[in-house]
Amino acid sequence: MGKAYDLTDNKLSRDFHSDKPMEKLVTDITYLYYFGNCKLYLSSIMDLYNREMIAYTISECQDTDFVLDTLNQLKLPKGALLHSDQDSVYTSMAYYQACTEKGIICSMSRKGTPADNACIE
Repeated sequence: MGKAYDLTDNKLSRDFHSDKPMEKLVTDITYLYYFGNCKLYLSSIMDLYNREMIAYTISECQDTDFVLDTLNQLKLPKGALLHSDQDSVYTSMAYYQACTEKGIICSMSRKGTPADNACIE
């Protein structure tokens, strides 16, 4: 993983309420352990309107393509807010460009502050 391309402000600011679908979304990666020491990764996107997981991908590797696969499952309205932590996949140039092309507003938790993304942590 390389140097961060983009670190954006915490626009969500722990306001985990949304008045309409696809307005505010959160995303994160979860580690899934099986058979003791084997690991898979789950990338998911949750709609804060109803707390529904609206997209997810499972992979053996945690890379930018993995989170882009999750993002590309959705046709989000322009101006939708997508909040993440500062994991390297979310600060990559490819992720930033994909969000920009889709008209998505990115928001990021402050470093070392999982409470900023508590509803999906």
